[in-house]
Amino acid sequence: MIPTPIWPRAPHLLRRALLGVALGGPILGGSGAARAEEPTIDAIEYDPNEVPPDAARGRLLLVGAALTAGWYGVGVGTSYLWSEAPNAKDLRLPVVGPWLALGDTGCGSAESSCSTLIVIGRTALAIVSGVGQAGGVLALTEGIFMTTGSGAATPKAAGNVMRDVGAQPSWVAVPVVLPDGAGIEVSGRF
Repeated sequence: MIPTPIWPRAPHLLRRALLGVALGGPILGGSGAARAEEPTIDAIEYDPNEVPPDAARGRLLLVGAALTAGWYGVGVGTSYLWSEAPNAKDLRLPVVGPWLALGDTGCGSAESSCSTLIVIGRTALAIVSGVGQAGGVLALTEGIFMTTGSGAATPKAAGNVMRDVGAQPSWVAVPVVLPDGAGIEVSGRF
C-alpha cells in the first residue's frame, strides 16, 4: 500500500490553521490584565469567636446529602456498566462499597472484552466515588455537630485579633496543588 502524501491536502489544512489563528488570536490576546486591588492585612477582619448563622446547618446538611447521593450514584452506575466485573456488587454498598471494591480489581472470568485500560478506568471511578461519598458523610457530620449562632456580630477583642488567638492550640490541614504534584499541608499552633 502506497501512503498518500499530505501535500495535496496542505492548502486545505493551511486555510483551517489560518482561520483558527484569525478567530482565536483576538480572543486570546484581547484580554487585559486584572486590576483588582489586593486587600492588605489591616483591611482583613477576623474574629475567632464568630460562628456561622443558623441557616448554615441546613445548607451543609443538604450539601453533604447531595454529595453522598451523587457519588453513590456514580458507584452504582459503574457497577451496572461493568456488571460482570469481580467487584461490581461491592460498588452497590453505600460509603464502604468503593473501598471494598478496591480489594478485588482486575478482569473477571465472565468478561469477554476486558483490558488494562478498562480496569484502570473503573478503578479510578471507584476511588473517586469512595472519596466523594466519604466527603459527603463528613459534611453531614459537620452539619450535625457544628456550632451556629443567630448571625449577630460578637464583640471584637481590642487590638490585633490575629495576635489574640494564640491562647489555645489549633491545627489545620489544607490541600495543596503544585506544578508537579499535590499533597496536604498541615500547620498548627501548639
